[in-house]
Amino acid sequence: MSFSLSDDILEKIIEIRHDIHMNPEVSGKEVRTTGIIRKYLEKLDNIEIIDFPIETGLIARLNTGKKGTVVGIRADIDALPQKEETDVSYKSKIENVMHACGHDYHTSVLLAIATVLSQHRDELYGDVVFIFQRSEEITRGAKEYIDKGLFKKVKIDRVIGLHNWPEVDFGKAIIKKGSLMSSKVNFKIDIFGKGQHGSMPHLNIDPIVCASNIVMALQTIISRNTNPFDNAVLSVNSISGGSEDNLVVDKTHLSATIRSLSESNLEKSIKRMEAIVENIATAYECKYKITYTEKIPSVYNGEEMYEKVLKSAEKILGKENIITEGHTMASEDFAFYMKEVPGFFYWFGSGEEGHAKEALHSKNFYCSDKAIRPAVEVMATCVLDLQKDDAI
Repeated sequence: MSFSLSDDILEKIIEIRHDIHMNPEVSGKEVRTTGIIRKYLEKLDNIEIIDFPIETGLIARLNTGKKGTVVGIRADIDALPQKEETDVSYKSKIENVMHACGHDYHTSVLLAIATVLSQHRDELYGDVVFIFQRSEEITRGAKEYIDKGLFKKVKIDRVIGLHNWPEVDFGKAIIKKGSLMSSKVNFKIDIFGKGQHGSMPHLNIDPIVCASNIVMALQTIISRNTNPFDNAVLSVNSISGGSEDNLVVDKTHLSATIRSLSESNLEKSIKRMEAIVENIATAYECKYKITYTEKIPSVYNGEEMYEKVLKSAEKILGKENIITEGHTMASEDFAFYMKEVPGFFYWFGSGEEGHAKEALHSKNFYCSDKAIRPAVEVMATCVLDLQKDDAI
């Protein structure tokens, strides 16, 4: 059995999507967007808005009265702080804020899924939880929801999520087993020396020279300590220290990121980085401090969920429209949910002939309305199939 999205519901969902797109809100400020979501869900039968301690975003549950597997579905709702330069009729009206990653699309898809599943409540085997998540763009929302007790507040046995993929045409889906999106760690390194006049190097301990050597040595982690068949990236993204041409500074600051599809490889890279910093700092008689500012797991689709999800997608889209390869070194905080319960993350094609296939976060980013129906029907059907398989 599969679920379908009616034309009249799709028309309403597209209208909502365009409204959200024209009125984007950045991470943590999604007040109007949350209001739209709440107003829509309150009109659906058997949907309960969960009392949850978040300022924006929303958790809702479809109550079926049955004790089967509870599937959670997540959509992110925030926009990016940049100017939109597309020519769509529903272009952003907010200066320097844009849905350049398609979260308006994700939100609309989840609203449509809630509608379809509400209509077919009696055919489900368990409840469904809808997670409208704030602050994905700053990769804090998922962890915030978990830390505030999401999985204690509501029962969730499995979780699924989606992202649009503009490089692939609508009507197709990337259903990938294994590593899909990168784990990453962001960190800062402060190098402390002893600054005096530049004419007296013998009295100074120069943190800039030390930091420069650290930057160069860090590049060997990928080229000499990482299996060439493993995907990994190390980037030193900023370096700062001093402003005068005749003064050796006391401190130099670096910020950097390590990314890897393999979490074990990421941990090895972190240990190697720490050893490099410690030993070079010692060699130059400097002190140092490493501060980890963010760490995100990889999005890894396990085999059991992959087989179930693939079967559902093939029913709706056909095998010829399923792509089973692909990955990116970008990160996604949906990975935190997957550490709590078995999960799966979809990519749905959102490109359309006649429109440039601009990358995510581009000022000219375009996500087709025609990508809504395939995602809704695949994911709604997947919810039923997951619950049915677990009930057997």
